[in-house]
Amino acid sequence: MSLSRRLFTLMLLVLLVFSFGIFFIQVNNTRDSLAERQRVELSNLAQSLSLALVPHVELGDAASAETLIRATLDGGYVRDIQLESVALPAPIAFDITRESQAPEWFQQMIPMPVETVTRELPGGWASLGTISLTGEPAQGHDDLWKLAKRLGLWLLLGGLLTLLVASLVMRRLLRPLDRLSARLNEMETQRFDAPLEETSVKELRGITSAVNRLGQRLHTQFEAQAAQLARLQRQAEQDAVSGLGNRGYLNRAVDEWLSEPLGGSFALLRVAQLEVVYQEQGYKGRDALLRAIAQRLEQRELAGEPIVAGRLANHDFGLLLPEADESALQAFLKGITEDIDRLLDANPMANSRPIGCVIGAARREPGMTRTQLFTVADTTLLQAIEHGSSVALAEEGDQARPRGEWRDVIEQSLERPDGLDFVAQPVLFNDGSELHRELFARLREGDQLHRAGDFLPVVRHFRLGARFDLHALEWLAAHVDGIEAPRLALNLTEETLDDEASFSGLISWLGVHPRLCKRLDIEVSESIALRHLERVKLLFRRARRLGARGGIDRFARELKELSYLEALRPDYVKIDQAFFKRDDVDTELLQSLCMTAHQVESLVIVTRVESEQDQARVMSLGADGYQGYVAPAVDVMARKP
Repeated sequence: MSLSRRLFTLMLLVLLVFSFGIFFIQVNNTRDSLAERQRVELSNLAQSLSLALVPHVELGDAASAETLIRATLDGGYVRDIQLESVALPAPIAFDITRESQAPEWFQQMIPMPVETVTRELPGGWASLGTISLTGEPAQGHDDLWKLAKRLGLWLLLGGLLTLLVASLVMRRLLRPLDRLSARLNEMETQRFDAPLEETSVKELRGITSAVNRLGQRLHTQFEAQAAQLARLQRQAEQDAVSGLGNRGYLNRAVDEWLSEPLGGSFALLRVAQLEVVYQEQGYKGRDALLRAIAQRLEQRELAGEPIVAGRLANHDFGLLLPEADESALQAFLKGITEDIDRLLDANPMANSRPIGCVIGAARREPGMTRTQLFTVADTTLLQAIEHGSSVALAEEGDQARPRGEWRDVIEQSLERPDGLDFVAQPVLFNDGSELHRELFARLREGDQLHRAGDFLPVVRHFRLGARFDLHALEWLAAHVDGIEAPRLALNLTEETLDDEASFSGLISWLGVHPRLCKRLDIEVSESIALRHLERVKLLFRRARRLGARGGIDRFARELKELSYLEALRPDYVKIDQAFFKRDDVDTELLQSLCMTAHQVESLVIVTRVESEQDQARVMSLGADGYQGYVAPAVDVMARKP
């Protein structure tokens, strides 16, 4: 129970005790007053009747005596009357009973005292008789009941008004405490760099200042950790002259790219003029040209996505390019060569025309390794140089299926409820317990199931990702009862977050499937998180409210942009184990990488772990879990035979 509810409940109890006390004290005092008044009136009536009845009693006229008594007591406080006299043939006795309007329970709870008054009839030297009057409590109960109703109504209205005012006052007084609580929760799940507004409540000023200092300290620590990580990465993966990634960085990026179901191309860029510049201008001129080329490459984007560039040798660069049409790819590479050629031709006073740069590119094909990809790109580059062309693309293999055919197959599958199927790979903690099972899609074409690496590049090329994600979620909602795994993870495509309508549809869909959300972990890649930071933040926030979790896949590809972790606070991050297997990567960098993720309370999961030796190494460096061939993917649900 919250503090405000506790205070409200306590105030309600105090008001109830106070109100009941006032009620009973007031009613009892009134009852005593009514009883005293009844006793006085009975006494006065008895005295007046004893004098008025003397003439009738002396004559023995019982009828006149009874008539006089009834006329005198009509509507009074008397219930029983009895007149006894030796002058009368018989005693006169009767009662004037009337019913009270007060409820029976009220009469039993607050009884009225019944008084009896007796007087003698004066008759000279001897009394003529006695008259006795007994009071009627009904009139007293009626008066008390009217008082109780008025008093109860005013106490109820007063109590409600007091509670309303107290609630408003408490809410105002507790608002700084609520802000503190919200801030601490925000520090737990969101950002902690913005200070908390100062409060006017003296007792909370110290706490507010302490929370602000704590938030600032955590923010500073995270920034320092991220800066150290970036520095260590520069030492391990950055070319000191150009500022681009070195060969090790590019090898890691290509390995991670080949391990994912993504399309795209790899290109080798050769700038032979660098050697001429070195011979003519020395290190200074060559290094300046290298930095200018690197700057142009870093600014380039293809299909709205930045490219990955690295320096492989003295005058060779490697470019990892996103998926694009052949014509768009040709135009993009041509633009790079023209841009760099303008840099090389910057000196109009040169004696000879500079040697133009050349690019040889190769598309990724299923089953390709990094060595094969580099070989194809290098062969294409040599062919371009031989033919005097600035750009050459390697021909696609015969086994490559035309994208138009793939698109028809994908759209037909998305139209059918059984067009997709899934396998699930366990993601395990170091102690063997399970974090979740990541789902991998299979596309059904007749009796054949295609792997994700075959069709996902086409899905992305034709921007079918939003339909694909929704179809996968609908499949999960329909089959969740038949899946034994306690939690499942689904990796979303960029198209779902790139489009406002698709993103709103996803948020709405999650809202109407809370039961599935409690078993669902939603993943996005780091590149998607960087491009759509606010939407991913909103997605994770909504998902957590429904019991889901948010994770970042392909983490640590952009170590210079780690500040997004502070904003997203993902529940876990996944790093390709290529990062952990390279000998040229310092252990301190890997440990610092894990510490940075742990600082925002994110679990570190290493993917593509192939052996127990790999598992032992990632554990020693601080990772929390692993995923890979040591725990292969299995069918996601039990099938009927």
